[in-house]
Amino acid sequence: MTHAKVREFVADTRIVREAFSHFPSGVAVLAVEVDEQKHGLVASSFMVGVSLDPCLVAVAVQKTSETWAALKNARAVGVSIFSKGQKNLPRQLAAKDRSTRFNGVQVEVTSDGAVFLDDAALWFDCSIYDVSEAGDHWMVLLQVHRLGGGDVEPLIWHGARFRELAVEAIS
Repeated sequence: MTHAKVREFVADTRIVREAFSHFPSGVAVLAVEVDEQKHGLVASSFMVGVSLDPCLVAVAVQKTSETWAALKNARAVGVSIFSKGQKNLPRQLAAKDRSTRFNGVQVEVTSDGAVFLDDAALWFDCSIYDVSEAGDHWMVLLQVHRLGGGDVEPLIWHGARFRELAVEAIS
């Protein structure tokens, strides 16, 4: 059955990307430290609430990601959800030059090598639970072992740009 609001599309990734950009999401960085080198992968495809028992979150990782190689074998993975005051960090941590990604970035590193951003909206201390193929991505399930949150609002990705939540006035 065809609906007026739903149109067929030719396999054009631009059309799909445009459609996907209209769904707001938080922005996360998955980060580890291996051999005193920090590695971070920025993702707007991060999803909470996959499972409560065990506590699982998920992220889709591009198969072409060079950073994934450092993360996939880590004992622990730190996930930090960017706060609204961290608008410049996602681009810095996703820069092509991996050697400068963490320059000037305040972090905490656990004894297991999980890396957490200071002033993030939310943190998850995770381990990799499962990885499965999902087209041109890997679907990664992470088991949450510890979590914490600040009293700050998250940074939002919507319409191919960073935004902040609007506070609605109650009359």
